[in-house]
Amino acid sequence: MKRIVVIGGGSGGVMFSNRMRGAFTPDEVEITVIERSEKHFYQPAFTLVVFDLDDPVNLMRPTKDLFFEGIKLIHDEATKIDAANNKVSTAKSGDISYDYLVIATGARLIFDEDPEGLKSALDKGTNTFNFYKLDGAIKLRDALKSLDGGTIVSSVCSMPIKCPAAPMKFIMMAEDMMREKGIRNKFKFIFTTPMPAVFSREPYASKLNSIFASRGIETVANFNPSEVDSDKGVLKDFGKKEVRFDTLTITPPHGGEAIIDNSEGVGDAAGWVTCDKNLMVSKKYSNVYGIGDATDFPTSKTASGIRKQAKVLVARLAADITGVPTKAAYDGEIICPMLTKNKRVMFAHFNYTEAISPAIESYANWVLKVHMLRPLYWNLMLNALV
Repeated sequence: MKRIVVIGGGSGGVMFSNRMRGAFTPDEVEITVIERSEKHFYQPAFTLVVFDLDDPVNLMRPTKDLFFEGIKLIHDEATKIDAANNKVSTAKSGDISYDYLVIATGARLIFDEDPEGLKSALDKGTNTFNFYKLDGAIKLRDALKSLDGGTIVSSVCSMPIKCPAAPMKFIMMAEDMMREKGIRNKFKFIFTTPMPAVFSREPYASKLNSIFASRGIETVANFNPSEVDSDKGVLKDFGKKEVRFDTLTITPPHGGEAIIDNSEGVGDAAGWVTCDKNLMVSKKYSNVYGIGDATDFPTSKTASGIRKQAKVLVARLAADITGVPTKAAYDGEIICPMLTKNKRVMFAHFNYTEAISPAIESYANWVLKVHMLRPLYWNLMLNALV
């Protein structure tokens, strides 16, 4: 019997483990998941909460309820990977040995480094917000309802981040919200990005540039925030540029989890698991794999990507276990739904090399994103049915 240890019970850990459990019996493969949180959140709907398009009560389920029977779930924190000796150290459960390791630790939000003043500004909660956590999305939702004018800024500190389109969704939906309320002329909207442009992939980049220009949303490119002064309403960058705001929503820097830094040969300097971008296997250890936001794959960190990766990873591991070769490989495919205004969504669908979908806003895409994706996630994606 082969022993598979999965570190992380988020989207990647659940999708892989359940699909793997369906491929092999417990007598053939033992699957152990180490996850510290007892709650699992549907993160793609956090931006929906901001605009009252979903209820927070729909977005959380107990982690233990998500895994198929025959998967062992340990609520603990994995602290170190000894990949040379095939074991994982934990805070309370001792060392756990494996034949194969799957790292699904996700991305960590970093609030206590650059930009200076970020954490204190968010703690005050008067004019600076973050929707990458559910409580932050709720606070931002409530703040938006009371606004009657001013400059609203959406800022990205650094790349990569989870769902790169989310900060753009926010600024477009906020502009549309004020337009529908009849007070658009009382607001200014600014989007700052550390990238050279709003978006990096065509044809979506040109479409977004057109939307921003037609709706008067200003873009400040190559902007790397160095300081948030919430008292003065000023966001500064390392190049000495300044953007003034009345309401700021900021996407904090992201990095890998601390366990990656603590584990020799597993990750890079930023804490991302270093893997072959197609085969998903560690560049140093042949029995260590990465999935989801934890990895250094050169594509967006999204649940749609994880769904594709889970299928490939199960096929790769099954081939290794059974000795039957497979050509399964991850091509970087992701689908990123972008809310552009009320009742309109554009899907950015692409892989490592090419765009797959046209840059079209549609109501059908809105229905899928706003009304269908969450139940599809809970009932089908996590259960390895799609």
